[in-house]
Amino acid sequence: MKKTYLLFLLLLTSFCFSQSYTVLNATAGEFMAFRPIYEDTDLFGYVELRKMNIDENNNNTIKYIVLDKNFNTVCSGNLTEKTSNSKRLKKLVDIQYAEGFIYFEFYEYSQAFGQDAFPYFKTYQIVDLKKNSIVNKGIYNPDVKDIDKQYDKIDTKGYFCYSLDKSGFLIQRTDYKAKIANEHNSFYAVNFKNEKIWEYKSTRELKKYDTNFTVVNYNEKYIVLKGFYKKGNKVENVHFLVLDSKTGKEVFYKEVSKEYTQTTDYTYLIEDKIYTGGRYFEKNKEGLYVSDKSFGIYQYVYDLKTSETVREKYVNYESFTDLDVNKYGKIHGEGHLTFQKCNLNPDGTFFVLAEAYWEKQNYRAYTQLYTFKMDKDFNPVKTVKYEVKRTRGYKYDFAQRLANNSGRAYFFFDKNDDKDLELNILNYYFKSQKQVIQKMPITNDDSVINVFPAKSGYVGIAEYFKKPEKTGKFMEVRLEKLNYERE
Repeated sequence: MKKTYLLFLLLLTSFCFSQSYTVLNATAGEFMAFRPIYEDTDLFGYVELRKMNIDENNNNTIKYIVLDKNFNTVCSGNLTEKTSNSKRLKKLVDIQYAEGFIYFEFYEYSQAFGQDAFPYFKTYQIVDLKKNSIVNKGIYNPDVKDIDKQYDKIDTKGYFCYSLDKSGFLIQRTDYKAKIANEHNSFYAVNFKNEKIWEYKSTRELKKYDTNFTVVNYNEKYIVLKGFYKKGNKVENVHFLVLDSKTGKEVFYKEVSKEYTQTTDYTYLIEDKIYTGGRYFEKNKEGLYVSDKSFGIYQYVYDLKTSETVREKYVNYESFTDLDVNKYGKIHGEGHLTFQKCNLNPDGTFFVLAEAYWEKQNYRAYTQLYTFKMDKDFNPVKTVKYEVKRTRGYKYDFAQRLANNSGRAYFFFDKNDDKDLELNILNYYFKSQKQVIQKMPITNDDSVINVFPAKSGYVGIAEYFKKPEKTGKFMEVRLEKLNYERE
């Protein structure tokens, strides 16, 4: 899955040391990226990329090193990526993994006023890990015949890749200059040789509306899209559309509420069912989310085998009797609630994590953390408040399963300034339903780190050294063992 992780200073904790992987500053080439890769939702391993050299024809040699989840080397090799001229740079967009194949995505860009300018020439390369060979490579846009500036104005389509696990890869193509509305967004799937398996374009009558689709979840069986039609500034016909991953055929279509404007904060695929939800608001003329004043939270559950709606549940804030909140989701002295995570527990209940925030003159501060236990019918059972520091950004980062499927760990942090950080880990145990929180100070000034999910029972920490010439190390990645109770 695609995931974004937050950067913050090196943490000092009582975690038990485990495996580590070091990128030395003296290593040949220039560090480009270090990314975790996933097999469905489970960690498969990691990929390091380094820019090695550029020849007189602007061919960039990029070295890849693939590691398993314990930092053992799986394979390594070189990719060649061309830029249209010497002033443009090559950048990694994303890395996808599926069934022993890695799908690399790159684009070139130039810098203006210290910022990355418009991306050009999105390319891909597919590597077979077992053979350690490049299976296929090329330019996404078929109208672009070569990496050359003469095609700059032609290269207007956008492309996004997603892993379909054993089924191959999904490509979303966007072209808002298309004259036919249902060609603004289209989808196609490719196998591991990059051969097209199927292509999907909406066949519905759209008249003068623009189509917009977001991929909200996917696996080897289903692709879940959230779509809407837009005319001018007006959004209409918000709906979920589900495709069969192997054939591209529609298997489910459902329009959502016309009574409320809604956010979609989560969408899960679990045993041929879709679980999706978020906050709901008063309907406005444009159909857009424009206010902090929500009425509560909602959840829809759809059965993809029967095409039936299992649940359409709206829970207003007055239903949370153990929470001092008004009808618009505002808590006195703390601000409005925003919901970051909702997980289905093994017993059919739900665990919801939320934060309170206030905003004034474009400055947003996050104030407190809340958890909500919901029953099997999505009714409130219990609310827990955690005292945390006020932060400039939201605290929640990611969640992952504890070892032996005993519960989940939720990671978030507080931030007052660059030298006063605190990492928080909230463990929720399925059997006892206990919530245990650990607070860990982050005080080191010499490094910046990236925290990300790792193998079961561990958390991954990538440490970037501010002065690699002094330490001899550019980056160190390590797995730290989580403290948790055994039930």
